Parts: sequence; C-alpha cells; structure tokens
Amino acid sequence: MKFKAFLILSITLLLAACGTGDKNTKTDGNKLHIYTTVFPLYSMTKEIGGDTVEVESVYPENVNIHSYEPSQKDILSYAEGDLFVFTNEELDPLAKKINDTIGSHTKSLAAFSSEDKLIENDHNHEGESEEEHAEHEHEDEEAHDHGDEESHDHSHDGHDHGAHDPHVWLDPNLALEMAENITKTLSEMKPEHKELYEKNFNRLKDELVQMDKDLKDATKNADGKTVYISHESIGYLADRYHFEQVGISGLNNEEPSQKALTEMVTHINEEKIPYILYEQNVSSRVTDMIGRETETEFLPFHNLETLTDKDPEDATYQSMMNKNIESLKEVLK
Repeated sequence: MKFKAFLILSITLLLAACGTGDKNTKTDGNKLHIYTTVFPLYSMTKEIGGDTVEVESVYPENVNIHSYEPSQKDILSYAEGDLFVFTNEELDPLAKKINDTIGSHTKSLAAFSSEDKLIENDHNHEGESEEEHAEHEHEDEEAHDHGDEESHDHSHDGHDHGAHDPHVWLDPNLALEMAENITKTLSEMKPEHKELYEKNFNRLKDELVQMDKDLKDATKNADGKTVYISHESIGYLADRYHFEQVGISGLNNEEPSQKALTEMVTHINEEKIPYILYEQNVSSRVTDMIGRETETEFLPFHNLETLTDKDPEDATYQSMMNKNIESLKEVLK
C-alpha cells in the first residue's frame, strides 16, 4: 500500500510539473500521446491516428510479454500520456497493473469487448497423468498461499494469462473490432479529426477483410490437420479456420509433461508432419528437442506480441500477418 501511495503521489507531482495546457493533449504539437500494449494495437492506433498521434508500446523490442515488467519510472511516464490502449485487463494482466497506477490521470481503452468470443486456456495440464495433474494443482495452491511474489515465480517468470487465450489480435476479424473501438475513441478525443480517422479506418478495414479471405484460402485444406507451434498462441486462428493447434508450450510457457511430450513426438513421426511453427520471442528447449527427435523443419510464425530488432522498421500488423499466412499455407498444403 505504501508503494502504491508513493506511485500515486509521484504521478501527481510529475503531472503538476508538466504545467497547464490542453487537457486532452500532453505532448507538443497538439498531438495525442498514446501508449499501447501489444504490437497490433500499436500498429493499428498509429495507422488510424496518422499525423495526429504519437504512439509508443509499453513493451520494448525483443521482450517476452510473459516475463516483462516495466520499471517504476516507466509506469510513471505512462501517466503522462493521453490514452492507454490494451486488449482488456483479463487478457493483459500488465494493463491492470498500469491502470491501477495511472488511475484517472490517463484515459484508458479496453479495445476488445467480445467476451463471448474468448477461447479458454485449457492447455496447462493436458496429457498429464492423474498423479502429475494432482501434483501441479498442489503446486498452484502452495504458490497462491505463499503470496504474490512466489506465485509470480511459479507462473514461469511471467504473467499468468488466466482462463483465456490472450492472442485475439491474430484473428483479423477480432482485430477489426479493436480497430473500430480505437477509431471511435480517437474521434471522441479529437472530433476535429473524425473524418481522417474514419478514412484511415476504412482503408485498414479493407485490408483486414482481404486478410480474412487470404486466410480462408491458405487453410482451405485444413480440416482435420494438426499445426504444431512452439507456444500455444494460434487458438483463434485454429478455431475460425478449422485446424487443430498443438502448442508445445502452454500459454504461460508451461512445458509439457513427459507423457504429452512423448505423444507429440510419436504423432509427428507417425503422421510425417513436416513443420513446426517457431515464434520470434519464444525460446524453447523442448521445441528444439522435438525438432531433433523428428524430421520436422522450423517455419517462422510471428505471434505479434512484440517486435524484435530483426523485424523491419516499417513493419505493420498487416505486413507481419501476411508473412504468417504464408507459413500457415506451407504447413497446411
């Protein structure tokens, strides 16, 4: 409580030091200064807002969002922004931490609101024996009983994504919903630019609709096929485009049980599965081991949580997703 009170006091003093001005714009040039979480929100906000916004992601390049924690200084800087955009607090626990700190100093937008479209996180103990499952449940209870710090350690050095898969942005239909909410919010904050925002949104919408068509074409032979991926991140794509996802690691980077691992290797060899999708920010010794134990090759798949220093400087949500579609097409041909 003392720490939180200190943060709130620090924010108040920091904002007071910034002086007076347009209450809706805290940056020079009368632009909206916007912070977002994952890269697709950054990309779409920047594209819709155009020259009227300055957009930054709270995630630096190369980080894994499952383990990244912003510094106190970082969180204080987010309070200087005009808008904070995230999926929602259930899907992005870091967003809740930021919102709890910045309070009413900065407007917040939970861009994803279709709770009925969420996919459950049921990977955690898949393939375990009753004894293994009971052991993990006991560990979960112990971590909970010993407080936040130990619970954080138990969740594999990162945020526990809880009951649902957070990777909603990989489905262009769900990304379109978030783009609509971003457009609406920007238009409310800067009504004089509403026409620009709607024009930019309509161009983005056309590209997302085309992306959905491209995915349908890439997955036209997908029924009954299994796609292996280093980390369970493509559940929304699997659900909409009718293929089976097998994540070698779970949503929170949980490693598979020995039984599940053996079943994966056996299935890959028996079905002669040629590829495993390998993500840009998920380093997995288990995935590497499966690659060695089978005749699979790795194909790149970008989960778009964050960019890396190897990604193009002009990367957009659309350009990165189009590369993902090419990988899916190869896996499912």
